[in-house]
Amino acid sequence: MKTLYLDCSNGASGDMISAALWELLEDKDAFLEQINGAGIPGIQVYAVPAAKHGINGTHMEVRYRGKAEHTENLTKEQADSSKNSALVTDSHSHVTLADIREQILTLNLPEEVREDAVAIYERLAEAESAVHGTTVSEIHFHEVGNADAIADIVSAALLMHLLSPDTVVASYVQTGSGKVKCAHGILPVPAPATAHLLQGIPVYSTEINGELCTPTGAVLLKHYVDSFGPIPVMNISGIGYGMGSKDYGHGNYLRAFLGEASFNPQTETAAPVPSKTESSELPSAATSEVQRKLLVNRIARSVGHLNSVKRMIQDGRNAGEILIQLAAVESSLKGAERVIIKDQFKDAISAALKQGDHESLNELYSVIDRYVK
Repeated sequence: MKTLYLDCSNGASGDMISAALWELLEDKDAFLEQINGAGIPGIQVYAVPAAKHGINGTHMEVRYRGKAEHTENLTKEQADSSKNSALVTDSHSHVTLADIREQILTLNLPEEVREDAVAIYERLAEAESAVHGTTVSEIHFHEVGNADAIADIVSAALLMHLLSPDTVVASYVQTGSGKVKCAHGILPVPAPATAHLLQGIPVYSTEINGELCTPTGAVLLKHYVDSFGPIPVMNISGIGYGMGSKDYGHGNYLRAFLGEASFNPQTETAAPVPSKTESSELPSAATSEVQRKLLVNRIARSVGHLNSVKRMIQDGRNAGEILIQLAAVESSLKGAERVIIKDQFKDAISAALKQGDHESLNELYSVIDRYVK
């Protein structure tokens, strides 16, 4: 099974995830051409060679009208100082989820990439609305609504599409500590929206002062990762290093491992081969724990799209936008169906052929006939 493992022991951010995934691509130039030709206004994405504490990798630099923007971590003295009010400025444009959705859906990118990017921003909107006690439609994005943040999320969605892992696993996530300056003022690390997104994800903090896990990093992990823990048993075919823009006195990078996961007797049991006494029973939708998690994750994405449709109807969005999202729901469900047909039935068919079990084959063919009608 094609497996992607993300090592978040030094944190996670949108640019770090994108850079690590970019290093795993075979055709790196093609990605840069595609993302820079997608049509994000004023944006240019550069893959810049970078090194952190002797480790070479890539920094994915996003420039808006030729300028790169960065967040600012504060020392304890700065955070405690009454002069901080002069540091807090709000020069960012405030955009709504509807604005971002409209912009993403017009990009020159595959439909699946646009759908994922919209779903990711919907997760961000849900986190912001929960923190600020308002509705999703009333949320105005600050930093994560900037063109560079949009580029980070769309880049990650495109890279995931190009790599197409069967399953994504990540380590526990280091959040950092201290304070960070943003449009809302001086906030603790992890910032409130980040903390909301990290619910259900194993996290920890050390004495490192800084925002190691950003909102974009947290939402990408929430959207794509199927499970969290140590690196699974796998044959590694590639390793990518995505370098951050900060220096905390240690390696500020995220590692991505790509490879084929092998059978692990500690976490999986072998799928039983159907016997002739069980010939009248169809195979289950998933025959291993890993496959079940993969299928559940695909269904969860479909549920997320459907919830978006419900919110759009409640918010009084126009019919065209609602129909686009309904198409996304249909596409996600078709993807889940293809997993069952392609990855599960072929094993049952192979076993039935070896045993000459024609009755099971006929039942399988009947199900496939109903699916393609």
